[in-house]
Amino acid sequence: MIIYEQPLDERIRLFLRMENLFQRFDYYIDSPSQGNTQTALELLLELNELSSRVDVKSAILKIIDHQTTAIRTNEGASVMMDTSEQEVILKVLSEKTKELYSLRGQLGQHMKNNGFLNLIKQRMSVSGGVNGFDVPIFHHWMNQPAETRAESLQEWMEPYQKSREAIDIAMGLIRNSAELEDHIAADGFYQATLGGRHKVYQLLRVTLARSSSYYPEISAGKQRFSIRFVSAEMHEGRGKQVIEDIPFKLNMCGF
Repeated sequence: MIIYEQPLDERIRLFLRMENLFQRFDYYIDSPSQGNTQTALELLLELNELSSRVDVKSAILKIIDHQTTAIRTNEGASVMMDTSEQEVILKVLSEKTKELYSLRGQLGQHMKNNGFLNLIKQRMSVSGGVNGFDVPIFHHWMNQPAETRAESLQEWMEPYQKSREAIDIAMGLIRNSAELEDHIAADGFYQATLGGRHKVYQLLRVTLARSSSYYPEISAGKQRFSIRFVSAEMHEGRGKQVIEDIPFKLNMCGF
Protein backbone atom coordinates (compact mmCIF):
# COMPACT_ATOMS: atom_id res chain seq x y z
CA MET A 1 0.00 0.00 0.00
CA ILE A 2 1.02 3.63 -0.57
CA ILE A 3 0.01 6.29 1.96
CA TYR A 4 -0.25 9.90 0.77
CA GLU A 5 -0.32 12.54 3.51
CA GLN A 6 -1.63 16.10 3.36
CA PRO A 7 -0.96 18.50 6.28
CA LEU A 8 -3.81 20.79 7.27
CA ASP A 9 -1.81 23.37 9.22
CA GLU A 10 1.66 24.87 9.11
CA ARG A 11 3.02 23.08 12.17
CA ILE A 12 2.20 19.66 10.73
CA ARG A 13 3.66 20.73 7.38
CA LEU A 14 6.89 21.65 9.20
CA PHE A 15 6.98 18.33 11.07
CA LEU A 16 6.45 16.31 7.89
CA ARG A 17 9.32 18.13 6.19
CA MET A 18 11.58 17.52 9.16
CA GLU A 19 10.56 13.84 9.32
CA ASN A 20 11.47 13.47 5.67
CA LEU A 21 14.92 14.99 6.20
CA PHE A 22 15.59 12.88 9.31
CA GLN A 23 14.59 9.65 7.57
CA ARG A 24 16.67 10.36 4.48
CA PHE A 25 19.66 11.31 6.65
CA ASP A 26 19.36 7.95 8.44
CA TYR A 27 19.31 6.11 5.12
CA TYR A 28 22.48 7.73 3.80
CA ILE A 29 24.43 7.69 7.07
CA ASP A 30 23.75 3.96 7.38
CA SER A 31 26.19 3.22 4.56
CA PRO A 32 28.69 6.11 4.58
CA SER A 33 30.28 5.84 1.15
CA GLN A 34 31.61 9.14 -0.18
CA GLY A 35 28.46 9.74 -2.23
CA ASN A 36 26.16 8.89 0.67
CA THR A 37 28.22 11.04 3.03
CA GLN A 38 27.85 14.08 0.80
CA THR A 39 24.10 13.54 0.50
CA ALA A 40 23.75 13.14 4.29
CA LEU A 41 25.74 16.37 4.80
CA GLU A 42 23.50 18.26 2.36
CA LEU A 43 20.39 16.92 4.13
CA LEU A 44 21.78 18.08 7.47
CA LEU A 45 22.31 21.55 6.05
CA GLU A 46 18.77 21.55 4.62
CA LEU A 47 17.49 20.71 8.09
CA ASN A 48 19.54 23.54 9.55
CA GLU A 49 18.16 25.97 6.96
CA LEU A 50 14.60 24.87 7.73
CA SER A 51 15.03 25.14 11.50
CA SER A 52 16.69 28.56 11.22
CA ARG A 53 13.60 30.07 9.57
CA VAL A 54 11.02 28.70 12.02
CA ASP A 55 10.86 28.42 15.81
CA VAL A 56 10.71 24.62 15.78
CA LYS A 57 10.94 24.22 19.55
CA SER A 58 7.94 26.49 20.11
CA ALA A 59 5.91 24.67 17.43
CA ILE A 60 6.58 21.28 19.05
CA LEU A 61 5.79 22.55 22.56
CA LYS A 62 2.44 23.94 21.39
CA ILE A 63 1.46 20.61 19.81
CA ILE A 64 2.54 18.64 22.89
CA ASP A 65 0.62 21.01 25.19
CA HIS A 66 -2.48 20.62 23.02
CA GLN A 67 -2.17 16.83 23.05
CA THR A 68 -1.64 16.75 26.82
CA THR A 69 -4.80 18.80 27.34
CA ALA A 70 -6.75 16.56 24.93
CA ILE A 71 -5.77 13.43 26.85
CA ARG A 72 -6.54 14.92 30.26
CA THR A 73 -9.96 16.14 29.15
CA ASN A 74 -10.77 13.00 27.12
CA GLU A 75 -11.20 14.94 23.90
CA GLY A 76 -10.53 13.70 20.39
CA ALA A 77 -8.54 10.51 19.92
CA SER A 78 -7.77 10.13 23.64
CA VAL A 79 -11.14 8.38 24.11
CA MET A 80 -9.55 5.43 22.24
CA MET A 81 -7.04 4.90 25.09
CA ASP A 82 -7.52 3.20 28.41
CA THR A 83 -6.38 4.84 31.64
CA SER A 84 -3.01 3.09 31.79
CA GLU A 85 -2.20 4.11 28.19
CA GLN A 86 -3.12 7.71 28.97
CA GLU A 87 -0.82 7.73 31.99
CA VAL A 88 2.11 6.37 29.98
CA ILE A 89 1.63 8.88 27.16
CA LEU A 90 1.19 11.80 29.57
CA LYS A 91 4.46 10.84 31.26
CA VAL A 92 6.29 10.67 27.91
CA LEU A 93 4.85 14.02 26.79
CA SER A 94 5.88 15.58 30.10
CA GLU A 95 9.42 14.25 29.72
CA LYS A 96 9.70 15.59 26.17
CA THR A 97 8.41 18.98 27.30
CA LYS A 98 11.12 19.19 29.97
CA GLU A 99 13.79 18.13 27.48
CA LEU A 100 12.73 20.79 24.99
CA TYR A 101 12.67 23.52 27.64
CA SER A 102 16.21 22.46 28.60
CA LEU A 103 17.45 23.29 25.08
CA ARG A 104 18.98 26.75 25.08
CA GLY A 105 18.64 29.07 22.13
CA GLN A 106 17.36 28.30 18.65
CA LEU A 107 17.50 24.80 17.28
CA GLY A 108 20.54 24.37 15.04
CA GLN A 109 22.51 27.31 16.43
CA HIS A 110 25.44 24.95 17.14
CA MET A 111 26.13 24.99 13.39
CA LYS A 112 26.21 28.77 12.98
CA ASN A 113 29.84 29.18 14.03
CA ASN A 114 31.12 26.11 12.20
CA GLY A 115 33.25 27.49 9.37
CA PHE A 116 33.34 24.20 7.46
CA LEU A 117 29.55 23.77 7.47
CA ASN A 118 28.94 27.42 6.59
CA LEU A 119 31.31 27.14 3.62
CA ILE A 120 29.51 24.03 2.33
CA LYS A 121 26.14 25.72 2.86
CA GLN A 122 27.23 28.72 0.76
CA ARG A 123 28.54 26.48 -2.03
CA MET A 124 25.25 24.53 -2.13
CA SER A 125 23.60 27.60 -3.67
CA VAL A 126 25.77 27.04 -6.78
CA SER A 127 24.91 24.11 -9.05
CA GLY A 128 27.72 21.58 -8.67
CA GLY A 129 29.43 24.00 -6.28
CA VAL A 130 30.29 21.44 -3.60
CA ASN A 131 33.36 19.80 -5.11
CA GLY A 132 37.01 19.12 -4.42
CA PHE A 133 38.58 21.94 -6.45
CA ASP A 134 36.30 24.79 -5.29
CA VAL A 135 36.34 23.56 -1.69
CA PRO A 136 39.58 21.67 -1.04
CA ILE A 137 38.81 21.27 2.68
CA PHE A 138 35.71 19.36 1.64
CA HIS A 139 37.87 17.08 -0.51
CA HIS A 140 40.15 16.52 2.47
CA TRP A 141 37.19 15.65 4.74
CA MET A 142 35.65 13.32 2.17
CA ASN A 143 38.90 11.35 2.03
CA GLN A 144 38.94 10.68 5.77
CA PRO A 145 37.87 7.18 6.92
CA ALA A 146 34.14 6.47 6.59
CA GLU A 147 33.88 6.08 10.38
CA THR A 148 35.36 9.57 10.92
CA ARG A 149 32.92 11.18 8.48
CA ALA A 150 29.97 9.33 10.05
CA GLU A 151 31.02 10.42 13.55
CA SER A 152 31.17 14.05 12.44
CA LEU A 153 27.72 13.86 10.88
CA GLN A 154 26.22 12.20 13.97
CA GLU A 155 27.84 14.84 16.20
CA TRP A 156 26.29 17.65 14.12
CA MET A 157 22.91 15.89 14.11
CA GLU A 158 22.86 15.13 17.85
CA PRO A 159 21.35 18.48 19.00
CA TYR A 160 18.32 17.75 16.80
CA GLN A 161 17.58 14.40 18.44
CA LYS A 162 15.37 15.65 21.29
CA SER A 163 13.23 17.58 18.81
CA ARG A 164 13.10 14.57 16.52
CA GLU A 165 11.92 12.28 19.32
CA ALA A 166 9.21 14.76 20.31
CA ILE A 167 8.03 15.11 16.70
CA ASP A 168 7.93 11.31 16.32
CA ILE A 169 5.70 10.99 19.40
CA ALA A 170 3.39 13.87 18.43
CA MET A 171 2.99 12.65 14.85
CA GLY A 172 2.41 9.09 16.04
CA LEU A 173 -0.50 10.26 18.19
CA ILE A 174 -1.95 12.24 15.31
CA ARG A 175 -1.61 9.41 12.77
CA ASN A 176 -3.19 6.89 15.14
CA SER A 177 -6.09 9.17 16.07
CA ALA A 178 -8.43 7.98 13.29
CA GLU A 179 -9.59 4.68 11.87
CA LEU A 180 -9.25 3.88 8.16
CA GLU A 181 -12.50 4.45 6.30
CA ASP A 182 -13.43 3.13 2.85
CA HIS A 183 -14.62 5.66 0.28
CA ILE A 184 -15.39 5.92 -3.43
CA ALA A 185 -14.30 8.88 -5.54
CA ALA A 186 -17.01 9.15 -8.22
CA ASP A 187 -15.39 9.82 -11.59
CA GLY A 188 -12.07 10.30 -9.79
CA PHE A 189 -13.23 13.11 -7.51
CA TYR A 190 -14.09 13.21 -3.80
CA GLN A 191 -15.06 16.13 -1.57
CA ALA A 192 -15.98 16.39 2.12
CA THR A 193 -16.15 18.85 4.99
CA LEU A 194 -13.56 19.08 7.74
CA GLY A 195 -15.81 18.45 10.74
CA GLY A 196 -17.58 20.94 12.96
CA ARG A 197 -16.77 23.29 15.81
CA HIS A 198 -15.66 20.55 18.19
CA LYS A 199 -13.20 18.74 15.92
CA VAL A 200 -9.99 20.10 14.44
CA TYR A 201 -8.23 17.97 11.83
CA GLN A 202 -4.49 18.24 11.29
CA LEU A 203 -3.65 15.59 8.71
CA LEU A 204 -5.32 13.68 5.87
CA ARG A 205 -4.00 10.25 4.87
CA VAL A 206 -5.08 8.58 1.63
CA THR A 207 -4.19 4.91 1.15
CA LEU A 208 -4.05 3.27 -2.28
CA ALA A 209 -2.83 -0.08 -3.57
CA ARG A 210 0.82 0.00 -4.64
CA SER A 211 -0.26 -1.23 -8.08
CA SER A 212 -2.52 1.80 -8.66
CA SER A 213 -1.92 3.70 -11.89
CA TYR A 214 -3.06 7.01 -10.36
CA TYR A 215 -2.29 9.20 -7.37
CA PRO A 216 -4.29 11.73 -5.31
CA GLU A 217 -4.01 15.50 -5.58
CA ILE A 218 -5.38 16.85 -2.30
CA SER A 219 -6.60 20.41 -1.84
CA ALA A 220 -7.71 21.57 1.58
CA GLY A 221 -9.16 24.73 3.06
CA LYS A 222 -10.40 25.56 6.54
CA GLN A 223 -13.82 23.98 6.08
CA ARG A 224 -13.56 21.38 3.33
CA PHE A 225 -11.16 19.35 1.25
CA SER A 226 -11.18 17.65 -2.13
CA ILE A 227 -9.24 14.78 -3.69
CA ARG A 228 -8.69 14.49 -7.42
CA PHE A 229 -7.24 11.20 -8.63
CA VAL A 230 -4.78 11.77 -11.43
CA SER A 231 -3.17 9.46 -13.98
CA ALA A 232 0.43 8.61 -13.07
CA GLU A 233 1.58 8.58 -16.71
CA MET A 234 4.82 10.55 -16.49
CA HIS A 235 4.83 11.83 -20.08
CA GLU A 236 1.57 13.74 -19.65
CA GLY A 237 3.10 16.65 -17.73
CA ARG A 238 0.31 17.78 -15.43
CA GLY A 239 -1.66 14.56 -15.10
CA LYS A 240 -5.24 14.15 -16.23
CA GLN A 241 -8.02 13.25 -13.85
CA VAL A 242 -9.03 9.60 -14.01
CA ILE A 243 -12.69 9.47 -15.05
CA GLU A 244 -13.74 6.34 -13.23
CA ASP A 245 -14.91 5.42 -9.74
CA ILE A 246 -11.85 5.06 -7.51
CA PRO A 247 -11.99 3.09 -4.24
CA PHE A 248 -9.62 4.40 -1.57
CA LYS A 249 -9.09 4.49 2.17
CA LEU A 250 -9.00 7.71 4.18
CA ASN A 251 -7.86 8.76 7.65
CA MET A 252 -8.96 12.19 8.88
CA CYS A 253 -6.53 12.69 11.74
CA GLY A 254 -6.65 15.18 14.57
CA PHE A 255 -5.31 15.07 18.09
